[in-house]
Amino acid sequence: MAAPDIKSAAKVLAVLDVLLLNFAYGFSPKELIEETGFSGADITRYVNTLVQCGYAERITETGRIRPSHRFAQQAVQILKSMDTAAERIKESQNRINRG
Repeated sequence: MAAPDIKSAAKVLAVLDVLLLNFAYGFSPKELIEETGFSGADITRYVNTLVQCGYAERITETGRIRPSHRFAQQAVQILKSMDTAAERIKESQNRINRG
């Protein structure tokens, strides 16, 4: 059986998984409750955790919650890392082919 802190972390990540489904517009708290089956109090707590840790943000004009731009930044870093890896692979292949 998972420890309580692991269960809580899993629930926070479940909310984050839902938020990532709509990066542009996010979700209302009610929609998050419907999507996850968590209580309103739980959603408030989990969203607050994500906001405090920089993984989510509240849209002031609409009251909706969406993933923060941190994910876009991380995606760009991953793509750069993949490009670097591809360049290294190509260099290695060229060296091998030259003999």
